[in-house]
Amino acid sequence: MKNPLTKLVVDRSISAINHSMEKKKIIRAKEIEAEQNVSLEQIKSSNSSIKDEVLTIKITLIFIALFIPHTQPWMEKGFEILKNAPQEFWWAVLIVYSGSFGLSTVSKIRGKK
Repeated sequence: MKNPLTKLVVDRSISAINHSMEKKKIIRAKEIEAEQNVSLEQIKSSNSSIKDEVLTIKITLIFIALFIPHTQPWMEKGFEILKNAPQEFWWAVLIVYSGSFGLSTVSKIRGKK
């Protein structure tokens, strides 16, 4: 170790090893942070997906009820009533469904890019 050239090589090697270890620690910390963020995003998206599923089930049940002979008179009466619904009602329905399906779908698509 008294040789200056040997000392220089050893110092550089130790420095490179320390740098590599620090770099790996930083990368691992970033990976852990990213995993936590993904978990939070999954939890947040699962909350809205439940609402989406409920709305999908409701629409499906209405569609099925149109083809069941026992419920057809009620469905016809319901559609007759809905013909007289004010325009504000339809705007509210549009806002609810587009907020649930449209905006969440757009945010999912943007999140994948």
